[in-house]
Amino acid sequence: MSTVVNVGWTCGLRIVVSMLLVAVASVVQAGTVKVAVVGGIQLSGVWDALRPRLEAATGVRITLAAAANKAGILPVFVRGDADLLLIHGGAETFALQARGVGGRMSVWAYNEHAIVGPAEDPAGVHGSGDAATAFRRIAAVRAPFIAFRDPGSHEIVQRVWKQAGITPTPEWVRLDVSERSHDILELAAKQRAYVVVGAIPVSFGRMQGDGMALLLRGDPAMRRAYVALEPGEAHPAKADVRDDVRKVVDYLVSSAGQAALAEADRQAGGPWLYGRDVAGVSFPGGY
Repeated sequence: MSTVVNVGWTCGLRIVVSMLLVAVASVVQAGTVKVAVVGGIQLSGVWDALRPRLEAATGVRITLAAAANKAGILPVFVRGDADLLLIHGGAETFALQARGVGGRMSVWAYNEHAIVGPAEDPAGVHGSGDAATAFRRIAAVRAPFIAFRDPGSHEIVQRVWKQAGITPTPEWVRLDVSERSHDILELAAKQRAYVVVGAIPVSFGRMQGDGMALLLRGDPAMRRAYVALEPGEAHPAKADVRDDVRKVVDYLVSSAGQAALAEADRQAGGPWLYGRDVAGVSFPGGY
């Protein structure tokens, strides 16, 4: 009798242990990736809508390590407190790659900038249709325009000026003397000037100025790339985490991942982020 009981108890124990091992294995297989995102991705609501879609498609658990401006999230990635960095591509991401902290870098989305100016709109920017036409109108009437020191705005303004054949002059282009980047619309309001800023912070009230209005957005020429920067050889991420990061990024840039991004953007009330197939940058010779 006792032998039968012992055999049954042993079999039951083996089943329980097997179930526990399967459960543990599934947790290990799923893994966890810590992500640091630049603030606009979180502020827009796109990240909160996108994350569960990424988890469902990849089986990887994703946690938010940080959401802030570049200065706030770069150290988080360098320290190893984040395994994946979602940020604008540029000098900083290239430097991380050069140091070996950053690895493969993939464009996965674009955000956009907008032209903000006095609500009375003396240059007629609203309804101009595109940024080049808007800037031609600003230049034609010599309406004040502030050259915002933000790297993204500077890059876009230089691109559009060249596209529009505009030569800026001190007669209408003003220096940015604001102490903080988020104060730029207050400065523009005082000078009744136009300025190019990120569409997301303006739309969500992070940048404000009395009597200022968002006059033009939606031109592909005013978009900037978001990249996914994976850990490089000098990053402390473990091998299994690197594999999970690669899995997430590979899905994000795939056609299915881009469809998930579009769905998340709609859920967040966009358009806030655009897919990687709408770069909005033309090349010499049309290639």
